[in-house]
Amino acid sequence: MVHSTNRIEPFQALIYNRERCGDLLDVIAPPYDLIDDAAQNRLYDRSPYNVVRVELAREPDRYRAARETLSAWRRDGILLPHPVPALYLYTQEFEAAGRHLTRHAIIARIKLEPFARGRILPHEKTFPKAKEDRLRLLEATTTNISPIFGLYSGRHPNLDALIKDVFSREPLIAVLDDAGIGNEIRPVTAADEIGVVQAEIANAQVLIADGHHRYETALEYQRRMRAADGDPPGARPYDYVMMGLVSCDDPGLVVLPTHRVARRLDSHERSGFVRWAGEMFDIETFTDRAAFLGRLGQFTSGVIGVALRDDPTLRILRMRNMEETMATLAPDSPPELRQLDVTILHCAILERGFGIDADTVRAGATIAYTIDANAALDSVAQRAADGAFLINPPLIREVEAASQAGVTMPEKSTYFFPKLATGFVMNSLD
Repeated sequence: MVHSTNRIEPFQALIYNRERCGDLLDVIAPPYDLIDDAAQNRLYDRSPYNVVRVELAREPDRYRAARETLSAWRRDGILLPHPVPALYLYTQEFEAAGRHLTRHAIIARIKLEPFARGRILPHEKTFPKAKEDRLRLLEATTTNISPIFGLYSGRHPNLDALIKDVFSREPLIAVLDDAGIGNEIRPVTAADEIGVVQAEIANAQVLIADGHHRYETALEYQRRMRAADGDPPGARPYDYVMMGLVSCDDPGLVVLPTHRVARRLDSHERSGFVRWAGEMFDIETFTDRAAFLGRLGQFTSGVIGVALRDDPTLRILRMRNMEETMATLAPDSPPELRQLDVTILHCAILERGFGIDADTVRAGATIAYTIDANAALDSVAQRAADGAFLINPPLIREVEAASQAGVTMPEKSTYFFPKLATGFVMNSLD
């Protein structure tokens, strides 16, 4: 039982025992939603103890396999609890856009709250199938395998000073991963230091950057467990979820664009694209990919890049009279949402132009997502897809404004880079 009712709590993380598992590089993994079948097989081959065997098992009954694997690892000492409850400073060093950056996250248990309370907010819509998958995994393992990525708002000089101090200490874990990203974990165990974190984040608004499915899953799991237990007084482990908390002002906070690849588009609308798109957009045309991508990168917002199958021309679209047009196309959406490039793409191009509505997108069979603009363009050039739609990333202030207005952006609107790796610390709900 959790005796305290603090919003932020330390926990005894399950951590790999390097004497038994070997090199930590061989047992960590990317978040589950970045692992395709080929990557899953590579991670399986890499180590019999790779966390993918729990987070995204490939056995026919993946949830039973995950439960049995995790139980065996705990029984055999592959995973050991950290000696004392702690918060964990998770630091990542990486390259982005030619800059060397450092980003700090505090991994803690945070008390679950419904979104309606306004202190923990989503910014993206979710997919039902993904939530069902994560719920079944949580029920099977009773463990948070990977941390949710949260952003806390406001100025926190005392917390900034603490992070700087903890970062100066020797790390418990230091791993340079395959992507060249440095990952370091430093426990924070002193009661006064934990108290600083608890006090500073006690009332801060938290925006979910990555992990919406896992957060909504944790809420549903809490509801089911409280119902099964007769809604007991006091806090229980299932009233919390593991989250990596990053400041909205962290200089290492990077957002990448998430481009859309349409597997199939209506052939009639595709052949008439220039005609109907020209009614709303000014269109620039390119035949050179580098020039096209270079021009797209000159904008921070307000443009959509388009490539269509069997059409060698690449196009950049800028909406005319954006406020008026989007107010007509999305009258029920507040301005904070209507002005986003991803909303313009979904409302004006995918739905109005190609008839791909929100329900079709959520079904998951029509639209694929990638942060790699060249890969998106290649899929069209090689006739593996009918269309690629490239966008620039939203600004953090735009994401915050949409969330604070009580609206959620379309699925996969942001890609916070780098992701928080899976396998460094896990939170058992036993």
